[in-house]
Amino acid sequence: MINGNIKDFIDKLYYGDELWFTYNNVKYMIQGYLEDETYNLYLLMPYSEGKGYSWICKGTKDSYPVNDFLNAPIFDGKSFMEVEQNIEWVDC
Repeated sequence: MINGNIKDFIDKLYYGDELWFTYNNVKYMIQGYLEDETYNLYLLMPYSEGKGYSWICKGTKDSYPVNDFLNAPIFDGKSFMEVEQNIEWVDC
C-alpha cells in the first residue's frame, strides 16, 4: 500500500472509519455503518455520483464484513488484497 500500512488500513476498516484511497486513477471511499443492528460496509466511487455505491456488503450484528471486501473481485476482477501494492491511501 502506497502512503500507508496495510495492517493499519484493515484495522481502521474494522472500526468503520471513513477511508479514502485510489486505484488505477480512480478515487474510492469506504466506510462502515451500523444499521438495523447489522454492521455494513459501503464502497463509493465519488466520481460516479448519482450512481450510488459501487459495492455494498451487509454484515452481521457481531462483525463488519471486512474479509468479504478484502477478497471481493472489485478492482478489475481482482481483490483488494491482490492489488493492494498499487493502492494509495489518501486524504479525501
